[in-house]
Amino acid sequence: MPTHIYVHPYAMPSRHLHSDYAMRWPFADPGPILGPVLGGVILNYLQWRWIFYVNIPICFVAVILAVWGLPKDGAPNPSQKLDLVGLTLLSPAIVLMVYGLTKVSSNHGFFHSSVIVPMVIGLFLLTVFCLYVLRKAHHPVIDIRIFKSLPFTASSGLLFLAGLSSYGGMLLLPLYYQQVRGDSVLASGLLLIPQGVGMLLTRSLAGRLTDTIGSRWVVLTGTLLTLLGTLPFALCGPHINEVLLAVALVVRGPGLGGVLLPVMAAAYTGLSKEQIPHASSATRILQQIGGAFGASVLAVILQNQIAGQSVINVAASVISV
Repeated sequence: MPTHIYVHPYAMPSRHLHSDYAMRWPFADPGPILGPVLGGVILNYLQWRWIFYVNIPICFVAVILAVWGLPKDGAPNPSQKLDLVGLTLLSPAIVLMVYGLTKVSSNHGFFHSSVIVPMVIGLFLLTVFCLYVLRKAHHPVIDIRIFKSLPFTASSGLLFLAGLSSYGGMLLLPLYYQQVRGDSVLASGLLLIPQGVGMLLTRSLAGRLTDTIGSRWVVLTGTLLTLLGTLPFALCGPHINEVLLAVALVVRGPGLGGVLLPVMAAAYTGLSKEQIPHASSATRILQQIGGAFGASVLAVILQNQIAGQSVINVAASVISV
């Protein structure tokens, strides 16, 4: 994904990014449709390890397509050396922060030593990395000076929140269907299809609207749709009609798509081609950390709430905004 995000804006003029993203995203959007179904089939009929094994042939196909389809353009700066110091600081910083977040649910909160220690060490390494980039690095692995661009900084913050919302939803919605409604793993995957369909049907429209009226109103509308599509899960009981939940997911899907696509394209507005690789890596990192944070917060809520399912789902709705 970071490589695709780098190659795409590098080859396309920024004024066409919104509509071109919209045209290409339908080829990626079957993932939210097929992923839950395939996961449900695997967990229903095979061992859980096949969730990981199934990625092996997919990676082989991706390698073949990359060798066959990507241009042999060579390195833009062959004399530039890899920033080993920055990589040594940044990589463990990200790993430790994400690891600390994954331990939140198993220790009932953020204040356990197994959470605090890796988080503090990770934040320390990240601080050292930032100081290193600002003072010494000539060709850093990620140039944090791109955050001087207000559109990029705002887009990065929104992508962090979008990762929090989407990954949190991926954790919570299957649990709602399985634990509250009593559906099987396979049925849960099938019931999540409407969300992927909603994302697929509105990508091109979101791109055209962004080119016409700008990113702000499209993102605000997408945020509102995400909220409206999530609230029914907060307010309903276990016996609500499945058709109504499907309609809610169809509304939630375009909301997520309406936030991600324009924000992702807007992040590269005004950046030079030399800054695009740094921007693609930074936005992807923030989105992944946001996803880990959202999943951890929801896991803590799920473990500590004993009052009822409605409270849990209201919290998820608030996080989705």
